[in-house]
Amino acid sequence: MIAVVGASGSGKTTVARQLLGAFNQLGQRSELISMDSYYKPVGHPLNNYDRPAAFDFDLLVDDLAQLKSGAGINVPTYDFVTHRRQPEVVRVEPVDVVLVEGLFLYALEELLQHFDVRIYLDVDPDTCFERRFKRDQVERGREPEDIRRQYFDQVFPGYQQYIHPSRAHATHQLEALPRDVVSWAKELLDSASQS
Repeated sequence: MIAVVGASGSGKTTVARQLLGAFNQLGQRSELISMDSYYKPVGHPLNNYDRPAAFDFDLLVDDLAQLKSGAGINVPTYDFVTHRRQPEVVRVEPVDVVLVEGLFLYALEELLQHFDVRIYLDVDPDTCFERRFKRDQVERGREPEDIRRQYFDQVFPGYQQYIHPSRAHATHQLEALPRDVVSWAKELLDSASQS
């Protein structure tokens, strides 16, 4: 099980998807789970989503334990426009490699213990803001001023308080994926099998 952690806008989902493709090329059955699916069921646009309390850690810890034990899980779905968990779930069966990407995967020892490889994306905060600013307008229909307010009032302080210090738990820190993602994915598998 591999965790990918970094600030909002650091490229967690992009890196995780590229690794997923690389593992599949290596013949490893792989799945990707986003911690975003585990936001608490009912949110509000003014809630602070950039602190650990916004997440249903009990469900996430239980689901990862189930996968590790060989059982399938039902991953919740979350709608960022309505700020609500949806009734639909995504079924994930046990596979060779489970990638999990999210902000606070290193926040609890109960989560850390599940990950054989822990990646931290160490990307400049200005770059992260630019990416998030564009994404939130295009994908989430948010207004520029609201994005700025939330970023500077909640996102960046959460990064400073929780996410950036959590890099100490990473087994690998990087700014971007190496050019040869498949070779690096193989190295990750080798290092995980030796741990």
